[in-house]
Amino acid sequence: MVLLLPAMAACGDFDDGEINMLRQPLTAQCKINVVGKGTKDLEGDYLPHVIMCENGGAALEALKVQAIAARTFAYYKIATAGSVKDGTSDQVYTCSSQPQQKHYDAVKATSGQVLMWSNVVICSFFVAGAKPSTANCVAKASDPDPTSTEKYVTYNEGKTGSGVTQSPLGWVSSTNKYNRGCMSQNGSHCQALKSKGYKDILRFYYGADIQIVTAVGSCVAPPPTPKPDSGVTKHDTLVRKADAGRKLDGGAPPQSDLGSGLEAGVPSQPDGSDNAGSVRTEGTGCSAAPSAATSASGSALFLLGLALFARRRR
Repeated sequence: MVLLLPAMAACGDFDDGEINMLRQPLTAQCKINVVGKGTKDLEGDYLPHVIMCENGGAALEALKVQAIAARTFAYYKIATAGSVKDGTSDQVYTCSSQPQQKHYDAVKATSGQVLMWSNVVICSFFVAGAKPSTANCVAKASDPDPTSTEKYVTYNEGKTGSGVTQSPLGWVSSTNKYNRGCMSQNGSHCQALKSKGYKDILRFYYGADIQIVTAVGSCVAPPPTPKPDSGVTKHDTLVRKADAGRKLDGGAPPQSDLGSGLEAGVPSQPDGSDNAGSVRTEGTGCSAAPSAATSASGSALFLLGLALFARRRR
């Protein structure tokens, strides 16, 4: 894993009057001028290379975190300097390794997404950080910190507004909107291995009120089209299984067949979506009243049964 320290100490040293405020809807930046390298396609070339060089060996969700942090910093530099340096003073674009498919996938999965707070694109600090050995991925003092960068990392889970801890990599001041903390690359990898989604990981470091905003432009891929809902849910499948068991055995299936499946619910979504873990109930019929057609059909069968019974008695 390549873990390098972007030395971004100047980030945030701007007043609102010294920078063009980037407000929603945010216009996508499709090109970026890399000093000494020329103009690059930001989504298709620049970001995959930065992800590879900065944290290329991390788990996919951590790569998505890196994609958004790198894109956010790129937007910040375009707004404040008009270009970005290739190296640890900004972000590493050139290294000995070329991006792989997973790095392109991380960019595409987060296409156009940047971090904003209080109507500005933040200066998204990130460093290697220590290698956490803890269950919650918050490094302790004895954890290895080969780059000596853990001191810059902030843990802002559940924090909002002025309660967010700012990173000493930038200007620490309650009036500085751009410094919203610092992400740990080792820590984000740790959380990704524990099935945390990229949005939750970002909020863990940059605060619960950080906005993940999708810029609008020709280089931003549209969100995937949802697949048509077949109407068949996990609950439907379990009920059908239960019905089949009754037909074969003449009774109800074992309780564990039905109960364990419902209690397990739906696992967290790998894309870190806000509705991760929710259990869909549409189409299950659990709470819906019987339809008029169903009631009419039941009444007709009942009357037919009475007629046949009366006929036999004659």
